Amino acid sequence: MGSDRVEKADITVLVVDDDPVSRLVLCHMLQQQGFATEEADSAEAALAMYRPALALILCDYIMPGGSGLDLLEALPASRPPFVLLTGELRREDFGDPRVNGLDGYLTKPVGSEELRAATLSALPKSPATN
Repeated sequence: MGSDRVEKADITVLVVDDDPVSRLVLCHMLQQQGFATEEADSAEAALAMYRPALALILCDYIMPGGSGLDLLEALPASRPPFVLLTGELRREDFGDPRVNGLDGYLTKPVGSEELRAATLSALPKSPATN
């Protein structure tokens, strides 16, 4: 796994969550797995930070001022993969047709292995993510 860390260092995940502790924990887990991270505390901040070079967006569902699905809708069609974090149990529970645009979702609290699996599953397959 040591060589994976070096190769993944150029893969940047944008972590969007209004809770600073959640952001810190998620970023720490991703960094331990070798990913570079950037943080945003709202959908609005994430949209301002958006750039095509991001490899993945990991976003909380419920946030003040705009949900994760609001952010998903505001991003360009050519956006990177988008994984939603939620307390909901099933995708069907959302009741929002925008969930069809998700590349994955995780139920909180998220463990390190769950995060790793969802991240690798959502990322396009390349030697750096294998």
